[in-house]
Amino acid sequence: MKNAMIPICLFAALFAAGNTSLAATDGNGKTTAPVKVIFDTDMLTDFDDVGALACLHALADAGECEILATISSTRGNASVGAVQVINHYYGRPNLPVGAPKGMGVLGAHTGAKVKVDSSAPLGEKKGGHYKYRKLLADYPGWYRYADSDDAPDANNVYRSVLAAQPDNSVVICSVGFITNMRRLLETKPDAISPLDGKALVAKKVKRWVAMACRYPDGKEYNSMWDHESSRIAFENWPTPILFSDWQYGHDCFAGRAVAEMKVERSPVKDVFANNIPSRDQIRKDSHKWLRSGFGMGGRSAWDETAVLLAVRGVEPYFNAERGTYRMVGDKGDDEWAPDAENGPHIRITQRMPKAEVARVIDELMTRKPKNGKN
Repeated sequence: MKNAMIPICLFAALFAAGNTSLAATDGNGKTTAPVKVIFDTDMLTDFDDVGALACLHALADAGECEILATISSTRGNASVGAVQVINHYYGRPNLPVGAPKGMGVLGAHTGAKVKVDSSAPLGEKKGGHYKYRKLLADYPGWYRYADSDDAPDANNVYRSVLAAQPDNSVVICSVGFITNMRRLLETKPDAISPLDGKALVAKKVKRWVAMACRYPDGKEYNSMWDHESSRIAFENWPTPILFSDWQYGHDCFAGRAVAEMKVERSPVKDVFANNIPSRDQIRKDSHKWLRSGFGMGGRSAWDETAVLLAVRGVEPYFNAERGTYRMVGDKGDDEWAPDAENGPHIRITQRMPKAEVARVIDELMTRKPKNGKN
């Protein structure tokens, strides 16, 4: 089997190497336009989604990207409202939002199959989705949709946003289930665009960055729970797909710096401070906490690394390997097949030490919002 590691220079045309200045630059130092990003998140049980959205807003504040929409891949829960709370905190309360209709994960966790009652009292902490219901309780007036089912159809948001953008200009960054990607591909021509979903994606999307899949094979949360959508999207997506997979992010720990920020009112800090175990807890049984995705630096930064990749590209943080991620069987398993010459997918691997990548992520997450609200 051929070695599928790809020289970084081959990606120069695909990625814009970024920096922390007010404008992104290409590999030759020339100023480039901000990366146009649609962010797609499950915002369901884990909280690296919050860190990822915080990173994206910080990069937008720096002029490195433009956030076009922030969309949930789950329904019947507080996901869209939680996204809106964070958008409000960063001074972008009017970003388009949406959620899937009729398919995908419903409720407070992957096996729930029933809606969250948005009118019910918050009550005691129970289940992973409690953190997002609590955001809505703690930040009243910062959101419009307490129930994501009341938000616009994600298909309409995607089609409207994509149709309005220049060709080959949009980066989709998904850090949740693949439901919306499948639904988008299956859309028909309509009043928004004469193109069907696949043609619209091919015309408008530059690349899709996905936090999904497990290397070299296995089950990964985002790709397995709506595995039919993952299979359809991975097989039919017409532009490059880049994966920040489970293997990359699981030992890249970030967020403790966020949890310890000296700020009075921050939904980002609240989520991290309330969900990261203390240093003493980790010292007592570091192996147990590692299995759960926690280290001294905080939480596994699966979703944050996807945002870093989506906006700043491969250099200088990652190496890259070309091949194919595909779904196999009917239980949500995936497998990676290396193919250095013709593989349609790219997965990132370690280049910069992960502790340094985590420090970059922490610096972004701890930035004060440029136009924040309270």
